[in-house]
This record gives sequence, structure tokens and C-alpha cells, in this order.
Amino acid sequence: MLGQMRGFWKEQNRVRRERIQAEVEAAQARQAEAHAYWDRHKATVKQQWATRTTARGQTMVADIPEVAAQWHQDNGARSEDVSATADRREAPYLWQCPLGLGHEPWSATPKDRVLHGAGCPSCRQLIRLVDISTLAAQYRGLARVSDMKYAAHERVPWTCRTWAVDPANGSWRPVEHHFEAVVKERALQADACRVCAGYVVDDTNSLRTWFPEIADELDDPDADACRLPTTRHNVPRRQAAGEEYGGVYATFPWRCRRGHCWEATILNRVQGGGCPSCSLSGISKEQVRLVAELAGLIPLVPPGPTDPRLPDDLPDFSSHQLVVPPQHKPDHWRYKAVEVDAVFQLAVGIRIGVEYDGAFHHSIKRRDRRQYESEKGQVLVAADLLDLLVHVRLGDLPPLETAQALAVPVPERSTVYQQACAAAAAIEARFPGSVPGLDAYLVGGHSRRQDQADAFIVALWGELRPPRRRPARTQPRRPRPLKETPPHNDSLLTPAGAPYRNPDRPKEILRDYSCACGNPRLFTAVQAQVTSGNTRSCRCLQRQVKRQWRVPLSRAETRAVREWARQQGIDVGTSGRIADRVAASWHLHRAGRLDVLGADGLVDERCVRQWAQRDGVHLGARGRVTSGAWLAYAAHCLGPDDSDVAANRQQQVRTVVQESLFELNRPDSSRTRSGPFTV
Repeated sequence: MLGQMRGFWKEQNRVRRERIQAEVEAAQARQAEAHAYWDRHKATVKQQWATRTTARGQTMVADIPEVAAQWHQDNGARSEDVSATADRREAPYLWQCPLGLGHEPWSATPKDRVLHGAGCPSCRQLIRLVDISTLAAQYRGLARVSDMKYAAHERVPWTCRTWAVDPANGSWRPVEHHFEAVVKERALQADACRVCAGYVVDDTNSLRTWFPEIADELDDPDADACRLPTTRHNVPRRQAAGEEYGGVYATFPWRCRRGHCWEATILNRVQGGGCPSCSLSGISKEQVRLVAELAGLIPLVPPGPTDPRLPDDLPDFSSHQLVVPPQHKPDHWRYKAVEVDAVFQLAVGIRIGVEYDGAFHHSIKRRDRRQYESEKGQVLVAADLLDLLVHVRLGDLPPLETAQALAVPVPERSTVYQQACAAAAAIEARFPGSVPGLDAYLVGGHSRRQDQADAFIVALWGELRPPRRRPARTQPRRPRPLKETPPHNDSLLTPAGAPYRNPDRPKEILRDYSCACGNPRLFTAVQAQVTSGNTRSCRCLQRQVKRQWRVPLSRAETRAVREWARQQGIDVGTSGRIADRVAASWHLHRAGRLDVLGADGLVDERCVRQWAQRDGVHLGARGRVTSGAWLAYAAHCLGPDDSDVAANRQQQVRTVVQESLFELNRPDSSRTRSGPFTV
């Protein structure tokens, strides 16, 4: 509740700042318009004076329309009777501002108005604080608000009437904030209330008011949580304690409800920073399960004081924080302590550490940690904190090339038992006799300590990994819009109506089409399939392909093709029809046209595509080379007088022309479609 109320508090401060900024910008825009008007007025008056038709002494104020329009009605004379060059200083005439900004009439001589182009002095002055209503309502200075300029450098008192939270019952109550600030800073920098913004601390915006649970963890008897801010992280300690400016940043001591002590800034606590000992960052459930399983084979070293959240008979599987002496730390290290997932004491007096390197957090794509992981083992061994650091690395993580680290690769989908077997076997191989119960564990074939791991996870996380259930949909799924899409460029179908939904499958959008083959009946198809090119006709193309005439191969030629393919290393099987690409390649190889064959002995598909594009031969759907295209390319390479393939090809074309059902021409296109089935 306090979090929501604090969000409302901050939103109100933002709205006030934006309101002040908008009012200042509006006042500046009005002032700019006034300046532009009087500049134009001055130029117009001088032009009217220069183009007058009467003598200098005979020109009246009424002869200058721009000036005569501003003649005040309280003047004792008419503008027609007053000379435009009159210079009566002792009793000047009154003039009214034409802009309608509420300015009082001002006095000036006609000479100044006409010859010098003088205008309204109130329009020429800077913006007054009264023009900014939000600041004028909070102003409490001695000078009149109408006399105070909005860019003044004076520090004056202000009063902000707002709402604050009552710490006793958590309800809103009206309050007044009293503070001092420079007028220019509040106007030009859009500064709102300094108390609401947190620059001045009282009982309405203190740490105790907004974050009572954090204030209860403050472990400094000299610091008053009712006088500590919540928005500044670099507040000096002396200033935070009410003393003069100076000193170190306000890093205060804290004590959590479990008795852990640490130091942190106020902003770190306000933004969610908690007790590092109670924090679960840097520890995963998979790591806990592996450490618990290895603890049944090797003695586990406790990480420190027992966590009060754990039962008395449950081991602590948390990570270790090993403090490295400064002389062993590399110069580029900024770590105060090195975290190791687990530390084990072997029977032979060797102390090793175990790291669980998951495939996600230790991947090079996420962050390249190989240098740090290699230096980590070297530093810990050099500082005599460990004798070896074992890395259980999941998936395809890169190996670690260092003598102080032992990398144990395991599959990413491996079980905890498989991971523990691999790690224990690697440790036994490096230090023989260090894992005495390894043989019995390998024969067992199952994990032993997962009940302790589950108890540890429940004690820290509160629950085991819950099943991931997709939340129930509160609203019905919005159907796809009925949007018309054109057919594919190679399609023979033309839309014959608007799209509509399939009553049996609402996700599908159907549409009626007419085919260019001349079929009078409409053809219904899925619009997306027609747009993508998967459906190109009313099945007439399929029927025509089945009726096409193919170049026959005799039994002797079929055996010759299979023998040639076997010699070339081409798999054609022992029975069935020979592929047209293989047959075309055999004809070209027999005719000696090895220049058009690829390294694999077959016709190069790229050459066929280039030839088809050059000669206008139509290919299949999505540019697929059809069976007829292979044979047509072979006939093209052999020429009209070479072998019987060309003759068979000509016979095929004549037969298809005689038996074709339609021309593959779109009615709405001037391009004629040609291919292996039409001429």
C-alpha cells in the first residue's frame, strides 16, 4: 500500500513540475509575441510618418492610424486636435495597450510614440511571477508578486499545500511544506516543492514514513530514520546526521531480522537491496542439488554461520565467500571476495572447490567469463585457499586451460546423478583414494541426497520448482482480421469474392477463386496458401503434369544409367524410375559434354536456372527445377543434330501442344508463361 501511495506522491510532484514548465513556456511565448508585435508596430509607424502628405507641424495624431488606435478615452483632447510632434513632458497623454493582456494605461508624449515608435512598457518588461499561477500561489515573499520577476536571483520563502501519509494509520492527510528557494531556480528549472522532491526532509517524506520496514533494520543509534531521505544515495554522513557538509557518503549499518549485519546506502535499500546473507542471488537450485549429492561422497565444509532459516539437522549448501589477500589479487579485479559454490575437504587433506557452470549464464554469447574463471582458480590456489577448483560445465561450454582448474564437461540435459558421478570420478582420478565410496555410488545408479536438497530449497525459496502453467485466458482470442491479400505471381487463380472464415476452422480464412484454365466453377482455397504460392490452380496443373509425355528409357538404357551412376558415386537405387536429372546427365556424359556437368557428375542446377531465366522457361513453384527442365536443358546443350534426346524432346513438345488443355497465360498480365509443358 505504501508503495502505491509513494508512486502517487511522485506522480503528483511530476505533474507540478510539468505544470510549472508549461506555464513558464506559455508566458515566454506571450512575451515573444508581444515583442514581435511592437517591433512591427514601430516599423509601421515610422513608415506612416515617412509617407505622410502634410507638413511636419500640420500632422496630427489621427493621421497616424497605428498610434491613433491606442489613444485613451480619458485624454482631455481628441487625437485630431493633437500634433503628432507634441512634446508636452509635464502632462503627457494616456495610451491603451491593444494586446488585451490587462496592462494599465501608460503615459507618453505623441512625439515619442510617432517619431521613436515607443510602445507599451509593460509588454517590454520581463515576465512577472504573477504570470506563473502555480508559483504565485506558493509565493510567501515580502515583495508583491506582481513586482517580482520570474528570473530573480532572490531566495524567498514558499509554502506548498499538498497531501502526505499519516504513519499512524496509513491514510492521507493535508499538510503544508515550508521551504526557501531561489525564484529563478523554481521558474526556469521547473523545481517543484523541495520537500516533496526530497531535498528537505521532514516527517512527511522521511525514510520512516515511506519505508518503515527498512527503517526498522537501521543499526545506527546516532541516525534518526525520521530525518533520513529516501531519494539521494550520495548524501554525506554528516549532512544526513544534521551536521555540516562533508565526510564520506551515507553508508549506514543495517541488521536484518535474522541477525545478519552489513552496510549499504539508503538508495541501495530503497531500490530493493536487502541482506546479502539472506539473498539468493548467485545460487541456483541445480547447484544446490549437485552440492547435496556430492556432500554424500565427500565431506562438505560449512560456508559460515548456520542460516537461521534452515532446520537444525540440515546441512548448509550455500555458496562460500572467500576473501583473497590483496597481494594475490590481480590489479584489474574489483571483487572484495570470491564466490565458490561449494568447498570440500578430501580425506587426504586436500581442500577443493566445486563450481556449477550452467549453460546459460556461462555461455560466451551472454558473457565471456573464461578469463575470470581461469584467473579464479589460479588466485585461490596461489592464496592457499584451495588446492584445486573443479568446474562442472554443462553443454558445449569452452574448456578451461589452466593447471589450477579441473573442467568436467557433462551434457546439458544430464541428471544430478550423472553430474555427480562425472565430478566424483574426475576428483578420484586426480587424487586417487579421495572418494572412498565412489564404486558403490556408481553401482547404485540413483541419487541419494535429493531429499536434503528439497528441504534446503523449501527453507530458502519457500517451495520447490512449481509446474509452469499457462494462465487461463480471461478474454476470448481475437480472430484474425479479414484482410484481402493478392495471389502469388505464378498463380492462375483470380479472386472472385471477399474472404470469409472457415466455419469448421475459424482460424482459416477462405476465399473463392476463378482459374485461368477456363474452368467455369469457382475454386475455394485458403487465402494464405494462394498468397504464398502453395496453391496455384484449381488442380489443373497437377492433372496436366500427370498427363505429360516423358522421354522413355529402354531397359538397356536404364541398366546403362544405373551402371554409370554407380561408377560416378550417384545413388539411384536398384529399382524404380530414374530421376530426370540423372538421365539428362547420362545423355550429356555419353555425348562428351563434360563441360556442363558438375564435380558430382550431375548437371549443375545453377546453370539450368540461368538458362531458364535467359530463355524464358517457366520453373516450378518457388523456383524449383522441374523434371522437364532438366531434359530441355540437356536437349539445348546437345543441339538439334546430336543424339536422339533432341528428337525425343521435339516429339515431347509436339505431343504436349496437341494435348494441352489451356494456355498458361494470366488474363491480367501481358507476360506469357512458358515452360516444359507449353509452347
